Parts: sequence; C-alpha cells; structure tokens
Amino acid sequence: MNMIRHKTYLSISIVLILFLSASFAQAQNHVIDDSKNLRYQFIITGNTGTFKDGKLTLNGTPIVTFYFLGSTREVGHFLVGTFVEMWEKNSSTYKADPPSGTLSVLGEKGSSGAVMQVSNPVSTLNLITFDARVLEGEIPASFNASSFFLKLNVTEPLHTQN
Repeated sequence: MNMIRHKTYLSISIVLILFLSASFAQAQNHVIDDSKNLRYQFIITGNTGTFKDGKLTLNGTPIVTFYFLGSTREVGHFLVGTFVEMWEKNSSTYKADPPSGTLSVLGEKGSSGAVMQVSNPVSTLNLITFDARVLEGEIPASFNASSFFLKLNVTEPLHTQN
C-alpha cells in the first residue's frame, strides 16, 4: 500500500514539475509588443488660462511634455504646434471618443482640479485652446499657473523635438 502511494505521489510530482516548467518556458518567451497600443501621457502647462463659453485656453504654453505608458519609459517634448499636428493625425479616434484629462490649477488657496473632456485643439506659439466640457470639479473663468494631464492613444511612436 505504501508503495502505491509513493508511486502516486511521484507521478503527481513529475506531472506538476513538467507543467510548471512548460509554464515558465512560455513566460520566458513572452515578449511585450507595444506597437499596437501606443498610449502616452501628455502634460501641458500654462502660466495663465481661461475657461469661457466651452473653450479652455492655456497661455504661456510653448512646450508639451510626454511620456510613453508602455513597457519602456520614453520621455520627450515638442512644441505645442506639433502636439496639434499629432492630434490631427489621430483625429478620427478622438472625434469618435473625445478624450478627457485633468486640469490642475494653482490658486491663492492651493491647487484645485477638474476632469475635462476636450476636442479640437488650436495653437499659436505660446497658446493652446480646446473645445472643453467639465465632467467633474470646477474651473474658475480665469486662473494662473496650471497643468493639464491628458492620456492619448496615437498611431505612431512619438519623438522628442530638439
């Protein structure tokens, strides 16, 4: 009887070892492919800004910073006009499902934030304007220092602008 139990335990152990070895080998060969999911976090800062009549405007915004949200951490920046060009290349995606982001405003009483849905960015050298709708929180009609955090999927990898 002991011999039968011993053989049973031995057989179960061998099957378990083979299963775990196969699982580990599969995990070793698994490569993360980020090429189909190019998701980036964008940070757009402004010295001043306004929110009036469904328009969010950030002034003093020459540069947009970004970082890749994939398996590698890639960071870069480009001029605000390049951000608008990138948006236009991906506009069919953003029109179908307008993205939302968080606007953080630094005021006299500290910082406050609001979640906003944005579309149709337009820029000049130091300014960007979005059509915007507040989803959560409140934004003053005019404000000073601010940062807008926005996650977007894009169709091709982004590169920093020097």
